[in-house]
Amino acid sequence: MSRAALLRREGPTHDGRRYLLRPAGDGDAEALIALQDGVAAEGGLIAAAPGMRSALEESVSLGVLLAGGGLSIVVEVEGVLAGHLEVRRGSETHTQHRGELAIIVGNEHRGQGLGRVLMNTAIEWARAVGLETLSLGVFATNTRAIRLYREVGFVSGGHGPTRIRTHDGDHDLLLMNLTL
Repeated sequence: MSRAALLRREGPTHDGRRYLLRPAGDGDAEALIALQDGVAAEGGLIAAAPGMRSALEESVSLGVLLAGGGLSIVVEVEGVLAGHLEVRRGSETHTQHRGELAIIVGNEHRGQGLGRVLMNTAIEWARAVGLETLSLGVFATNTRAIRLYREVGFVSGGHGPTRIRTHDGDHDLLLMNLTL
């Protein structure tokens, strides 16, 4: 599969709706902020608070991520942005073989296979660009996400040395890794 085909695909969700997976672009900044704010408002899932970033900040962050050789992909369901995944490549000589992954899927789109599509795409992309390891941090109470990460091959790499403090309290961070 070509890199272009890898980053753009379509298919059915578990309930039969159509999804489109594609690279994120500047035009997605406002929808990405709305997605992040919605997931952050649920509490206990991501280390962010609603209203934490503006669309301009999101657009600049996307440019920096891509300029550093990273990946940013979104998944839409029937034209609505439903999920986002990014991989930040290590920027130093001794970390360029690693990628740090972050993923979110909107509440109304969970359980439809979109997280798995995003994760599998990130893994395939990481292999295609020569990364050796993917890592991520997940709140230890987010059992649904942890189950998905384990199913696609991630293993626990320990707990973070400190708790993560968010707008809704403190959370233990579980570190997970995938050797490619």
